[in-house]
Amino acid sequence: MDEPRYILAFDTSTPKGKCSFLCSTGTTEEEALLSGDVRISKTLLPQVKQLLSSRNLRADMIQAIGVSIGPGTFTGLRVGLSCAKGLSLGWGCPLYGFSSLESLATAALLDEMRAGHSLPDYILPYRDARYGELFTGLFQVSANPQSSTRNTLSRLQEDEIIAPAELRLPEDGNTLLAGKKEELPENLALETSQRSIRHHEVDSSAIATAWLTHRALESRTPPRSANISLNYCRKSQAQTKWSDPQS
Repeated sequence: MDEPRYILAFDTSTPKGKCSFLCSTGTTEEEALLSGDVRISKTLLPQVKQLLSSRNLRADMIQAIGVSIGPGTFTGLRVGLSCAKGLSLGWGCPLYGFSSLESLATAALLDEMRAGHSLPDYILPYRDARYGELFTGLFQVSANPQSSTRNTLSRLQEDEIIAPAELRLPEDGNTLLAGKKEELPENLALETSQRSIRHHEVDSSAIATAWLTHRALESRTPPRSANISLNYCRKSQAQTKWSDPQS
């Protein structure tokens, strides 16, 4: 019998990043929380080594690597992508990058399915972007028997950065909010209590990133290992403070 292959995934879009292994059959998953008290640059590779060792896995058993490409924390995203690119190159396996907001939406969808809940029409992920702003996007849930999750998400709105008061629910259908309750704008928190709109508490998910990678492999989506770039949704402080004002 052939040895099982695994997917390694990182979501370092938050200060407390995560890494995960997913069996290529889609039946085994494990997620580890990285220390929020130590820089991710010091903990990510040791955590990968520890996870490999704990499962007696070799590098040649890693089928693909998935990584969150933002939006999220500048340093965490850079460290995660750099580590993922290095391992992909060294191990000779494909690399896939996914929006961290798509990972939030996928994590919420997977948990709703496991719980046997009726699926929403839309998933609206959101995340604190600091400076009194939010990152958000919008996804529609549509049935897809060919999908490894039996349902798939189609993007209706690109990732963007907005003022909290601008976060709006779709006018039709049922919407599942995905994010931290403490970051939900007051106007939507009130609206959800009045309309019984469901909310899924999620901050980041390496498991969801692994599932997205698994689905990309199943659909034979070509990897873009060398061309993956980060999506910050805003310029860095260095760019805004010191860039040429005429550029």
